[in-house]
Amino acid sequence: MAKVKLMSPRLPAPEVNDLVRVTVGWVSSDDVDGDFEELDRKPALASEVASRVEDVSWDRKTGRPLAYIIAAPWFAGDIEQPPTGTACALQWPTARGLCTLPVELLAEDTGPAGLRLWRVKVTGPVRRHERRRYVRVPWSLPAELMVRRDLEALPAERRAVVERAGIRKVLEELPEFYEATAVNVSEGGLLCVSPAPVMPALLPLMVRFTIEQTCFETAASIVWSVLREGTGAGTGKPAVVESAISFDDPGKYGEVLRPLVFQAQLRSRRIGLL
Repeated sequence: MAKVKLMSPRLPAPEVNDLVRVTVGWVSSDDVDGDFEELDRKPALASEVASRVEDVSWDRKTGRPLAYIIAAPWFAGDIEQPPTGTACALQWPTARGLCTLPVELLAEDTGPAGLRLWRVKVTGPVRRHERRRYVRVPWSLPAELMVRRDLEALPAERRAVVERAGIRKVLEELPEFYEATAVNVSEGGLLCVSPAPVMPALLPLMVRFTIEQTCFETAASIVWSVLREGTGAGTGKPAVVESAISFDDPGKYGEVLRPLVFQAQLRSRRIGLL
C-alpha cells in the first residue's frame, strides 16, 4: 500500500504505528445530532482488543483512508478468524475524544516476520462519540477543574480505559487545577474555556461550580480538549483551550440541575439567544 501522509481536515484517522482497539461483529445505526455525528454500535463477537496499524492506503485527493493493514487482534477463545466481510471498527482516543472508524475484514495474511495481519477496508467516515442526552444551554459561570491523580481510586473498568490511553504518563505535565469558565451547561456536563495547556481526552477530573448559590462538586472526565483557533503562539493572544467535560454520574445532581438548566433555556429564548 502507498504510504501517503494525508489527513482529514476535521477528525484525524489512524496512521502507521498508531495503537488502536478493534471491535469485531458490530450491529450499527448512524445518528446525527446537531453539529456532532455519532456512530452507535453494539459488539456482537468481541470488543476493544489491542492492535497496531501496519500500513494505510490513502485517497490522494481527499486525504481520507481507504484501507488498512493491522496486526491481527487476538480474542479470548479464538479458534478461527471471523469470515470475510465481517463488520469491524477501529477505536482510538484523540484530543477531541474517542473516535471510531468502521471497517470491513477483507482477509488475513502473514507478514515477513510471521506476524498475523488483517486487511480491512474503510466503510465509513471517522466519527467522534458525542452523546447529547441532555438539554444544553449557554451559561457563563466560573468553574474549577481539579486534575485527579488518584487513578487507583477509579472504578476498575474506567481505570483500565484511562491507563490504556496513557493518562498516567502525562499527569506530571499538567497543573493541579484549572481556573475555567463554563460557557455551556447541561445536567450531563460542561463546555469550558481555560488557559493552556490542552487536557488529554479521558483525563479524570473533579469539577466544582456554583449556580444560584448552590455548589456542585462532582467527578468528571475530558471528552475532548483543543486550542481555540486564533489564540496561542504566533497570534499575539493568550492561548485559550476549549474542553468538553462529561460528568461521571449525571444522576448525582440531575434533579437539581435540570430545572435550573430549563429555566436558563427559557430566559435565553425570551431574549432571542436560542
